[in-house]
Amino acid sequence: MPDASHPQVVTYTADLSICSQICRLAVQEHNLTNAEDVAVDIEYAMNNYEPWFARLQPTMTVPVMCYGDRVIGDSKDILYFLAERHADRGLYPKAARAEIDKFVEAFYARFTFIGIYTFGHLLQRSDGLKRFILHAKTDVTLAKLRTLVGDPELGDVARKKLAQMEHRDFSQLSDPGLLDKANTEVTGLVQMLEDRLLEGRSWVCGEAYTLADIVATALLARVHFIQQEEPFTPTVCAYWQRLQARPSFTAANVCATWESTEMSRQFETFVPPADG
Repeated sequence: MPDASHPQVVTYTADLSICSQICRLAVQEHNLTNAEDVAVDIEYAMNNYEPWFARLQPTMTVPVMCYGDRVIGDSKDILYFLAERHADRGLYPKAARAEIDKFVEAFYARFTFIGIYTFGHLLQRSDGLKRFILHAKTDVTLAKLRTLVGDPELGDVARKKLAQMEHRDFSQLSDPGLLDKANTEVTGLVQMLEDRLLEGRSWVCGEAYTLADIVATALLARVHFIQQEEPFTPTVCAYWQRLQARPSFTAANVCATWESTEMSRQFETFVPPADG
């Protein structure tokens, strides 16, 4: 049975979600091997707009971690929470904290652009994939939120979310100007890694793997997912190989290729709804 020193840990994540991958990596690197992960489909079925999930996480976003009685609904908060609770793992050493924080903050400051980079490129891959994405992110999303508005407990939250989504045009993410800006921001993060690694380091902040490397793993996996190793220099490629060799990479289901995602399998069976 779980106790205060070994609480039950349950995470709610989506396989392709970059923040979910950070959460799963953090869980593995902090040696929470008995943690349970619950898959939340945010790419097709849009489970995040189901009542059960909205009650757990009113923002309707992933990841969420239940750590004993604590519910933490932000990947950066999860990262630092686990580093504090499991300091013995040494992933947030005092001597490197300022540098770790600097890289982590740089990543999260560009989070919106990482989303544009991801879906802007995917929307351009084919008309079929574009229709698949827009069906889920627009049609299914709006339908589920309109249903959720009728929930007596969640109605107010659902109405606010619905108002946001009704004014969002997901197709605009492939706008060339916007996508160019996103490419620049993501490339800048990869260059930040390159600059640190060129100093002869094995890891982002020195000779020890830290929270910064968890975030860097998710970042490079996303770049590889979209562009393979094309943007990687030899130095970054070597670092990427070291990251993939860690047991946490496989255990955390880090999605670095289209074929590794549930979304790819859903797309294979997708039948577009009839126009009318």
